[in-house]
Amino acid sequence: MGSLAMSDNMDSCEGQPRVLDVLRRRPGWATAVARLRELYAHGGAAAREEAAGYGQTYQGQRGAMVVDVVASRQRTYQSKVRRIVDGWREEAREPTLAWLAENRPDRPRLGLMAGEPETMRQVAENLVAFARSRGLDEDDGCHAWAEQVEGLEHAHRLDHVVGGVSGIGPALFALMRMRCGGIAIKPDVRVRSELRRLGFEVPAGEHAILVVADAAAAELGLDLLVLDQLLWWAKEHHKP
Repeated sequence: MGSLAMSDNMDSCEGQPRVLDVLRRRPGWATAVARLRELYAHGGAAAREEAAGYGQTYQGQRGAMVVDVVASRQRTYQSKVRRIVDGWREEAREPTLAWLAENRPDRPRLGLMAGEPETMRQVAENLVAFARSRGLDEDDGCHAWAEQVEGLEHAHRLDHVVGGVSGIGPALFALMRMRCGGIAIKPDVRVRSELRRLGFEVPAGEHAILVVADAAAAELGLDLLVLDQLLWWAKEHHKP
């Protein structure tokens, strides 16, 4: 969970206002939080269940995981991303990081954008090196990476394994951590739209989404992955 959930009374930095204190004074914040509580009453159990297994979706298939995450940028997931992942599986001898690190995906065949095949290959190579340097297999290595970089969501390029790779922005960095078993929320259009629909004021930009989402999760004592899945549930069920 974000640092806000640890204590509502902790100053973020010396001389800076406390984030929750600021946001609680914004018009509509209390109403939005009340709506989020109501949403959680309806969809909280489903969101917790989805969050519990989210990092295991690509257990033993971490190469496919990287393809999934990188391909998810500006694409519809079910109709486009799944097709790319399935197409990559057909060409890969095994769906592992090691295979992806040695074999750049076929851009024309998979319908990838310029730069995406190398982003996928480089992330895989770096995660393989990270895991091997610690004597871990690919699954445990991915989880260890996700935990190690917790707190870098506003400065993802400080991470040389994934965040510093060309083509990885704040949203993909967060999603990679989520798929690896980390606690995060993907700061994308979907999350911003669902938070705004609840009544939260969310300025443009990934960092604004992260700040508001962190504070909203703290109000309910949720971790960010549960909030992410709750907002997916809301989108699918059209809950106000």
